[in-house]
Amino acid sequence: MSYQIIDCDVHNTYRSQVELYPYLEEPWLTRLKEKGLGYPLITYFSSVDIKRLDSKPEIGTSGSDYTLLREQLLDRHNIRYALLTGEGILGLSLMPDAAFPAALARANNQWLVEKWLNLDVRFLGSLHLAIQDPAAAAAEIYRWADHPQIVQVSIPATTQLPLSHPFYRPVLRAAAETGMLIGLHFRQVGPTVPAITPIGAPSNYLDYHGLVSLPYMSQMVMLITSGVLEELPALKFLMMEGGFIWAIHLMWRLDKDYRAVYRLAPGMKKLPSEYIRQHFKFGLQPVYEAPQAKQLWDVVEAGQLQHNLVYSSDYPHWDSDEPDFINRFVPEEWRKAIFEENAAAWLRPKIGL
Repeated sequence: MSYQIIDCDVHNTYRSQVELYPYLEEPWLTRLKEKGLGYPLITYFSSVDIKRLDSKPEIGTSGSDYTLLREQLLDRHNIRYALLTGEGILGLSLMPDAAFPAALARANNQWLVEKWLNLDVRFLGSLHLAIQDPAAAAAEIYRWADHPQIVQVSIPATTQLPLSHPFYRPVLRAAAETGMLIGLHFRQVGPTVPAITPIGAPSNYLDYHGLVSLPYMSQMVMLITSGVLEELPALKFLMMEGGFIWAIHLMWRLDKDYRAVYRLAPGMKKLPSEYIRQHFKFGLQPVYEAPQAKQLWDVVEAGQLQHNLVYSSDYPHWDSDEPDFINRFVPEEWRKAIFEENAAAWLRPKIGL
């Protein structure tokens, strides 16, 4: 194999919330002890469980045991770097208050550094933020900006306002100034944020899982048309678990529309497709399983998207994609780019790969 593997989506977590206690001050420590995390969440029932059955350790939940994660992912598949995207804490930005989730974010990020990043030089870290308090979220980004293994901030794909809204500008500016990637990741939403579809909440897990790309589309379109990518040209977005074929559809449709109504987007200086290729990369998982692999890659090549795709296992979820499985669908001449180079191009300033 002539390339190293960078896995851009690995879900680590804590065995229980007790692990966060040493990193919280009062009154937040007592609140966590008495009430738990407490963020609202609509949970859809999955008939195949959410996690791989073999990923659950003897103590704790899937993704909470370093030794098992190392054996099942890092060592088994010779992973050079694994970007830890977290679990259990992903709903911070969905909470209706601000001070408690901001305290939880600080505690989680300190725990991540001390309890995970120090375990293995192959780990890279994602900060979790409470973006309903943009000033606190930006301060958290600056706090960890110089840590060599912290490379990304994680934000739910569905937010109360579009990420392009001026309300969130302190968060985007901090990410741009520090070179942090912004990882958008789907999260089953609660009553504080809109449904993922324009016609209301999905009725079951199959609907939800099949329609999960919709918030990613909306965020990407409005980030482009708002002009924020001209204002902050260093912004880089990793779209995890949201698919990627739809990006080709949007490239072609937006380019056509922009040529006709460009006066409506005075902040833009080039075609939408150029912004997409420059500022967005997409995780492969869950890979589209076309009837024939060539059909999938003919579409990708037609959209010239092959340099915007990165490998993401989504370990330890039920639909995680291991490298050998991905190789069934990826032409050999693209593998080095998808498994290594496309991610390394953005991570190189931090990790020097």
